[in-house]
Amino acid sequence: MPSSESPALVPSPSGERDVRVDGIGVSTGASVGRVLRLDQRDIAAGLPPDVNADDPAVEIERLRQAFVRARNQVLALKQRVATELGRGHAYFFEAHLLMLDDPELVADVERVIRTRRVKAEWAVKAVLDRMLVVYESVKDDYLRERGSDIEDVARRVIRALAGRPGTSGLARLQHDVVVLANTLPPSTAAELDLSHVLGFATGDGGFTSHTAIIARSLGIPAVVGLSEVALRVTSGEPMVVDGTDGCVIVRPSKPVIRRYLRQHGLQRRLEEMDEPPERARTLDGHLCMLRANVEITAELDLVRRHGARGIGLYRTEFLFLNSQPSLPTEDEQTRVFEQVAEAGGKHGATIRTFDLGGDKLPIGRVESEQNPALGQRALRLALSTPDVFRSHVRAILRASARGNVRILLPMVTHVDELRAARAVIDSCMEELDTEGIPFDPRLAVGVMIEVPSAVLVADQLAAECDFFSIGTNDLIQYLLAVDRSNQRVAPMFAPLHPAVLRALEHVVRASEAAGIPSIVCGEMASNPVHATVLVGLGYDRFSMTPTAIRLIKRVISSLDRDLAASLAGEALRCRTAAEVDGLLARELPLRFPGFFKV
Repeated sequence: MPSSESPALVPSPSGERDVRVDGIGVSTGASVGRVLRLDQRDIAAGLPPDVNADDPAVEIERLRQAFVRARNQVLALKQRVATELGRGHAYFFEAHLLMLDDPELVADVERVIRTRRVKAEWAVKAVLDRMLVVYESVKDDYLRERGSDIEDVARRVIRALAGRPGTSGLARLQHDVVVLANTLPPSTAAELDLSHVLGFATGDGGFTSHTAIIARSLGIPAVVGLSEVALRVTSGEPMVVDGTDGCVIVRPSKPVIRRYLRQHGLQRRLEEMDEPPERARTLDGHLCMLRANVEITAELDLVRRHGARGIGLYRTEFLFLNSQPSLPTEDEQTRVFEQVAEAGGKHGATIRTFDLGGDKLPIGRVESEQNPALGQRALRLALSTPDVFRSHVRAILRASARGNVRILLPMVTHVDELRAARAVIDSCMEELDTEGIPFDPRLAVGVMIEVPSAVLVADQLAAECDFFSIGTNDLIQYLLAVDRSNQRVAPMFAPLHPAVLRALEHVVRASEAAGIPSIVCGEMASNPVHATVLVGLGYDRFSMTPTAIRLIKRVISSLDRDLAASLAGEALRCRTAAEVDGLLARELPLRFPGFFKV
């Protein structure tokens, strides 16, 4: 974690103070620092003024040499990232290397040079611009964000053609900074001296962007999707980055700076404390279990480092997305899942089957869908592609021989889907048993509660599964019909909306009646206020970003469960999210002064 000791912060004499700009929080926590604004120049900014080429043969030779130089630069960056951040993060550059090694891409650029008789720089831009148009038309967030890789490669090749160095001075920062940019390409993020980065704030990007993934693994607060108001801040001005609330504070006043520095200081002290106890315990002695959400294998070390009791959610999506253009084999999946099982230790690891749409998997021609969020995705897609699903399930089962593994099924909407999935799991168990391949026959199978129908039939699902995992991010979006990545409606994304609270209460009561555990694995689990309400509703199992675990342990150790239950009961009687917010703002400091202060 970077130090919070920044140069003295004072409000900017120009411009309005304390301007809150909402975005999308992609890495929790808050920090205050001076802005380092990175103006990522447009690809065209590096182009020579003259377009036409006198000798296409000369331009083609320049192009080939530039591709070689660019490839060497990416290899050096990949090695640096693997050394400093872990090999799991270095895979970001595989896509760049694939493009730079693609003979068809080089041939396309050469063809433009010959037919249009233009300089190599202009030919590179023409070909890669054509590729960008395709990516920008894709509805899927992950694939659309991969368009930044194309832009990154184009800039690198054009710089190499101009004879410019492949790296900048960003690796030698002298002071702690908040990085502000409209777009932050992966290679630029990799060049940064991350020990001096207090926060990220960008206009582009989403939860699956390279910057978001790096920020979460390092515990650096990050907010993306910011408007032009925030992006106009100049280098040297102070800014608050609040990844928990999903906002930045532009030109904060002294009182706001002091408040956030106190919060940031608290987080630093929590990070520097000795290894915390394995379990969080309320003041009245009730034990809670805090597990870690993990995106990629590079984050597995964070499970132990932050004192998590195993892995509450391992997302398998990146394993599939990073194997493109082919599917990962059963053996490849098994090797990854074995690492996850071992990292989970005695407390185990929950592996969620792939939560992807058909447009993200190379499984043949997939028709585009007007609304992918309500389309053929997650368990629906898995059940419709039995060969892919069986290989996936077999890999998880094989990994269960190496540790305590649980299977989690995403986007279950009714009991028939659960029964169909369990039939596949049982069939795979029979196969492995016949083949003499070891696995855990008692492996638990859980259901993800993230759509309204699953809430309403929670009692039926609870009777046929081993545990619930509540994905609050999607559940809130589906309940409130709010896409939190859409800036026009993002402010309506309200975790404390009465409908959300009632749904959460209904689910936990259904699980209690059936005698199965419920674990909250969405972002509500890592928010101190939300976690307090969840404890009051009866939840005692949470899974979250590893860097939030120490903070939530501190919160839980300050709570009396009966008082939290009384407060949650009052919140359930509120009619609006604003009423709930007002109730908690008023009562939390009075009832739990050990953590919440006025």
